[in-house]
Amino acid sequence: MKPHNRQVFYVGIGNDVKRAFRNEGRNDHWTKVFKKYGKIVDIISDNISLDAAKEMEKYLIKFFGVENLCNKTMGGEGAFGLKHSDETKRKLSEKSKGRVVSQEAIAKIVAKTKGHPNYNLSHTDEAKAKISAAFKGKKRSESFCKRVKEGKVGYKVSQNAHEASIKARKEKACLIIELTTGFVGKIWEIESQFNIDRRAVYYNCKFERPLLLGKCKGLNFKKHAL
Repeated sequence: MKPHNRQVFYVGIGNDVKRAFRNEGRNDHWTKVFKKYGKIVDIISDNISLDAAKEMEKYLIKFFGVENLCNKTMGGEGAFGLKHSDETKRKLSEKSKGRVVSQEAIAKIVAKTKGHPNYNLSHTDEAKAKISAAFKGKKRSESFCKRVKEGKVGYKVSQNAHEASIKARKEKACLIIELTTGFVGKIWEIESQFNIDRRAVYYNCKFERPLLLGKCKGLNFKKHAL
């Protein structure tokens, strides 16, 4: 469906849920609409028989009206479930080995990507509010939640991303003042200066009263107002 007004522009079925998120192999009409508006994928049913999927596809195309969609037929076709034999897989693999994409081809792909309406997209606050409102109250299916969890299994944040996250947290960290000494610093500076656990500092800031126990008894920390 179109992101800006959630108007359905295509109805389809497939034997792989990933197909819904791929953009290649579509008809020209679908491609033109996608380039202009982008897309939101909404999987309304899965783990059903092929016959049931075809009947649902035909029903939905008729419901929305084929004249309002990018579908070229009334649905119900397709050779889903087809699997290549090991021999066919071997031949396809042999054909692809050693193939190198030319710089010209890469340049064309980059140029095509930059022309997409969602390339380097930065939503306005108004657009963000509309998107948020559109998804409020919408419950994700169990199968969708399961796929999200499975997609995170084995995922590891790269070293660059980890370092960038630490840098961002340090830049955004608030200043803390120790009221009895007047020392001002960020949490790691407070830890080093007073040899105190940061959890005690945060706890003290929360309740705004001097520490009553331990080696740091009497110290009083508070978020510093700039």
